[in-house]
Amino acid sequence: MTRRVDQWLRQPLLAEQPTTDNRRARWILLLLWLGVTLVLAVHHVPWRDEARAWSLMQMGQSWPDMFRVVQGEGHPYLWYILLRAGWDLFGDPLVLRVIALSIGIAATALLVLRAPFRIGILALIIFSLHLGFEYTVMARNYGISALVMLAIAALWPRIRDSLWLGVLLLLLANTNVPSVFIAGSLAFYRLLELLGEKRDLSDPEWRCFALNGALLLAGTFLCFIAVYPPANTAAASTSAEPLTFPNLLAALFTAKRSFTAIGFGSGSLLGPLTVFASLLLFLERPKALASALLALVCLKLFFFFVYPGYSRHVALYFILTFSLAWIEAQKGWARDWTTEKARPLLLLGSSAFIILLCMQTARYISYPIQNLALGRPFSHAEDLAHIMARPELKGAMLMIDPDTMGEAVVYQTGRPYWLIRQDRPATITPLALSGNKRLTLDRLLQQAEAIRSRTGKPVVIGLALDIDRSRSGSWDVMYHDYTILTPSSVARFKEGTRKIASLRKGGGDEEYDVYVYPR
Repeated sequence: MTRRVDQWLRQPLLAEQPTTDNRRARWILLLLWLGVTLVLAVHHVPWRDEARAWSLMQMGQSWPDMFRVVQGEGHPYLWYILLRAGWDLFGDPLVLRVIALSIGIAATALLVLRAPFRIGILALIIFSLHLGFEYTVMARNYGISALVMLAIAALWPRIRDSLWLGVLLLLLANTNVPSVFIAGSLAFYRLLELLGEKRDLSDPEWRCFALNGALLLAGTFLCFIAVYPPANTAAASTSAEPLTFPNLLAALFTAKRSFTAIGFGSGSLLGPLTVFASLLLFLERPKALASALLALVCLKLFFFFVYPGYSRHVALYFILTFSLAWIEAQKGWARDWTTEKARPLLLLGSSAFIILLCMQTARYISYPIQNLALGRPFSHAEDLAHIMARPELKGAMLMIDPDTMGEAVVYQTGRPYWLIRQDRPATITPLALSGNKRLTLDRLLQQAEAIRSRTGKPVVIGLALDIDRSRSGSWDVMYHDYTILTPSSVARFKEGTRKIASLRKGGGDEEYDVYVYPR
C-alpha cells in the first residue's frame, strides 16, 4: 500500500503499466460510460444551437449554396460538411444526433483504450460534462476537436515528421474557432521539439515542419473566411469587449467570460489560480508547459475580447492538456517519475488539474444526470411540437419570443415558424441588429391577427417571459431584443389568447408558456 501511495504521489495521472495490462478494466469502464451516454442520448431533446446548424445546412440547395448560406455564422465548414454528407446519404434528421454521438464515442474509446492514464483519472475524464454530454449527447462540432486532438496524441511518434500532422492540424483548425489556437499550440510544441533536437535547417524534419505549418496556415485561412465577416451582428456586438488595460488584466487574471463556465465565480481569483497552477504538472516537461501556457493565454484573451467561453469551449483546453500529457508519456514521462523523488510543485500541479476534473464530473452529475433522473428535458421543443400536432391546431403557425427558441421546434416539426422580430416566416432567425428590437404584446397580437386573417388558421404563441410573474418594464430576452410589459398590455394579451400549456420543467433555458390565438 505504501508503495502504491508513493507511486501515486510521484505521478497521479499516468499509469506505470502498459494499457494492455488492464485491458479488461478499461473495457468495463468504456462500456459503463457507453451505457450511461446512450441513455442520455435517447432522452436528449436538441436545443436551438444544435438545430440551427441542421437548418442552415438544409437551406443550401446544393453544396456550393450551403457554403454561401453558412458563411459568417461563426463556425468553420467542417461540421456542415459532415451534416450535408449524412443528409445526402440518409435523408433523416436523426443524422444530426448520430454523427455527433459517433464522433464522441470514437474519441472516448480512443482515450480509454489507448491513453496511458490511470483508471481513476480516465473515469474522471469521461464522466465529465464535456465528454459525457456536451461532446457526445449534444450535437455540436466540439466533439470533432476532441477526436482530432486525441488522435494527434496517439499517433504523435508516427506523424510528427509527416504531412499527416499538418492535415490533422488543418482539420482541427476547422472544427471551431477556439481550436485554431489549440492547433497553433500543437505546432508550437513540435517547433520546440525540433529546436531541442538542434537539427540543421537543411534536415528533412524542418522541411516537413514548414509544410505542416503551411497546412495549418491554410486551415486557419479557411476558418477565417468561413466565419468573417460575422452575419450575426447582434450576437457579435453583444459578445465583444473593448481592448483596455483593465480588461486585459481581467482577461488574464479572473475567471470572467472564460472559466466561470466550469464552476468559478465571475470575479473569482480562485479559478485562474487553479487553472494556472495545473500547468505545474508539466514543470519538468518544458515543451508541454510552454505549449499549454500559450494555448491558455490565447484562449483566455479570445474568450474575453471576442466571444465568451462556455463550458464546451473551455473544456477544449482540458482535452489539449490530456493530449500533451499523452505525448509526453510516449517519450518516457512515466518512467522518469518512478526514479525521482516526489516534488511538491509537481504534486501541486497534478492536484490542481485533478480538482478541475472533479469539478467537471460534479457538474456532469448535477446537470445531465440529475435532469435525467428527474425527467427534465434539456429543451421543451419536442413538447411544443407535440402541441402543434394536435388536430385542432393542424396548420397553425408558431410564433415564439425570443425568436431563436423556435429553431429547436423546426428540427422537430420540419416546418417554418413566424419570426416576430423580422415579421416573416423562416426556419432560423438572423441574430441581427435590425428588426423589431422593442416588442410590445399589442404588436404581437397584431401580428397574430394578420397571420390568422391570411391563413384562416389559429396561431400558437410561445413566451419565454413569464408574463404572470414578471414585473412591468423592458426585458432583454436575447441579444438586446427587448419585450416590453405593461399591466394594460398583459391584460389585453390574456383577453385575446388562451393559455394551453406551461412548459417550465426543463433542464435547460428553453422554457415557455404556450397560448393560442384567437381565444
